[in-house]
Amino acid sequence: MSVIENIKAYTGNNLDTIFFRPMLTGDSAEELGIKVLYNVPMPTVLHFWKGSNNVLKKFESKGWNGGVPAEKFQKVIDMHRVKAECSYSASDYFSTVFELIAARPDVNFDDLSGTELEEAETSLFRAAIAESIRATMWYGDTENNIGYDTFDGFLKQICRHQDGDMVAMGYVKGGNDGAWAEKLLQQMWEKSSDKLKNLRSEDNLAFFVTSDVYNAYESSLDNVAIEAAYLARQNGRDKLYYRGIPVVDVRLSGYVDFAGDLPKSFAILTDRRNLALAVNTSEMPGSEVRMWYNPDEMENRQRAIFAAGCDYLLPELLTVAVEVPIAESKVVFDGGSMAVTIKWGESSNVKEAFLCGYNGAGWMDCDNEEIEHNPSSTVEFEYDMETFSYATLEVVFTNDFSVQVYL
Repeated sequence: MSVIENIKAYTGNNLDTIFFRPMLTGDSAEELGIKVLYNVPMPTVLHFWKGSNNVLKKFESKGWNGGVPAEKFQKVIDMHRVKAECSYSASDYFSTVFELIAARPDVNFDDLSGTELEEAETSLFRAAIAESIRATMWYGDTENNIGYDTFDGFLKQICRHQDGDMVAMGYVKGGNDGAWAEKLLQQMWEKSSDKLKNLRSEDNLAFFVTSDVYNAYESSLDNVAIEAAYLARQNGRDKLYYRGIPVVDVRLSGYVDFAGDLPKSFAILTDRRNLALAVNTSEMPGSEVRMWYNPDEMENRQRAIFAAGCDYLLPELLTVAVEVPIAESKVVFDGGSMAVTIKWGESSNVKEAFLCGYNGAGWMDCDNEEIEHNPSSTVEFEYDMETFSYATLEVVFTNDFSVQVYL
């Protein structure tokens, strides 16, 4: 049996230039769709500058009329020391690495140098680390004991630090034509803060959505009765947009079992610069990447030690929508009353829910009516026909994150 026994170790400058930098800069970083802070000084700080609204002043021959300095927002990203480890049986490892080399057209098998092997082994380990960082960036939860617990991801940060300036809403899937997904993106845009909408001209806004939302939205585009839609259905779409804003599939379907009480179906509208992933190898003592062969166990092992973390900066630049597990909802108007029936889904993670009625000005038109969390709940309340405009269902999940579903 052929085995790969050479030891490879990256530390110091080689750890940066050979292993991590190709993974976290350039095209690799752009694929994540967010801001990547690599090897910036620790503690790692996320910045967002806000210029003065009016910088024009009457001209005077002397004196300074500049007013107060530009407002700057900062948030320290909590970095955690992490360790990545992989092990392979010697035969499987040799076959996998050899296959990577064989797939390259520029390899001379009569003169297979150590550099070719090293590059193949590095690519194999780098891909595994990159995917683990990407999954933890969204579903990471340090309080979770079922995996991806090295640092808190964006969803954990959002649910734990829900702020009044953040727009949080819920949605219920419905139908097979994908119309619910298009309606969802429309509602998210309409309910977003003016600060977020005003950033649209800077071309950094994006919808980050799970695959079910992405696929449903694509299906809604297929139903448009024009030739372009038919051709797109045949040839596929490279990217999806809503009103010129990219719709990005976060590709987390394979990780929902590790989500715990975090949303398994969600959509987030924000500025790409408002979400940041930080990775540091230069200022973390003991950072290294090592690959070696263990003859006792007859296996090849790989280990990497570094620091990582992620966070968002401004809650007012976040519009978050999560699926509410409602199997069926029914609203019946009768004179001056409204009856709402809710049938909860089997996998419901709802702690409590309240029905709220609003008038045309957006003010609450009645007291909250609590809806019991059982398979089927019905609530009825009185309202003023002349002032009643719409109703919402406020849902509080077991992780205390609350959303509003517009009925």
